[in-house]
Amino acid sequence: MASLEKRIRRRLDAIAASDAISGTASRLIASHIEKLYRQTEWEFEGREDVIEAVSGGKPIIFALWHGRLPMSARGWDPTWSPFCVVTSAMIPGMIVGRVMRRFGLETMPMKIKKSNTAASLQVARMSRAGTTIGFAIDGPDGPARVAKNIPIDWARLTGAPIWLYTNSVERYRTINSWDKMLLPRPGGRGVMMYRKWDVDIPKKITPETREELRAKLQADLDALTLEADLRMGHDRLIN
Repeated sequence: MASLEKRIRRRLDAIAASDAISGTASRLIASHIEKLYRQTEWEFEGREDVIEAVSGGKPIIFALWHGRLPMSARGWDPTWSPFCVVTSAMIPGMIVGRVMRRFGLETMPMKIKKSNTAASLQVARMSRAGTTIGFAIDGPDGPARVAKNIPIDWARLTGAPIWLYTNSVERYRTINSWDKMLLPRPGGRGVMMYRKWDVDIPKKITPETREELRAKLQADLDALTLEADLRMGHDRLIN
């Protein structure tokens, strides 16, 4: 019976991953994101700084919250530098990957709950080639706005600096998901913010220092996101 259930699950996963299902879903999602982007009056802070940071093939690690993921598809122009989005290897992550590819970004599925060795080696290779690595540091399934250790580990591995990214909008709705994902409503203003995380990460650190860095990264990304929300007229973090 267990074997039959596994075969059924694999078959359902294959159907969900097919172009007919996830391909169609990604096309619709990408079209909706582009429509919302064009219907919002955006301002940008730090964009010229991040463009300068990656000029000449210098990679960075691009960190954001999962709840601000949808509009991040328009938060990076692939003409600035190659950019790879790390996603979950599960079906939702595959759809996110397809959406991001429609905006000219590369993607890398990662089995978060297994060893990260293979993914880390791939990240090291891409970083040496000048590719920026971007991902939601509380993904793929939370808890919301609780940073994982992975950005710290990958910054140590590659020597690439971490940049914080967030977005906010004046008019919005949230999805009933674990991260209360933010989507703009048509019209209104929006802001995208990019800021270098000015913290030195040594190659060799103790577990205590690693946790201190993780907690500081979490607090600083929260602070940037709150700054964006306040600028859009909200009195607290939206999600």
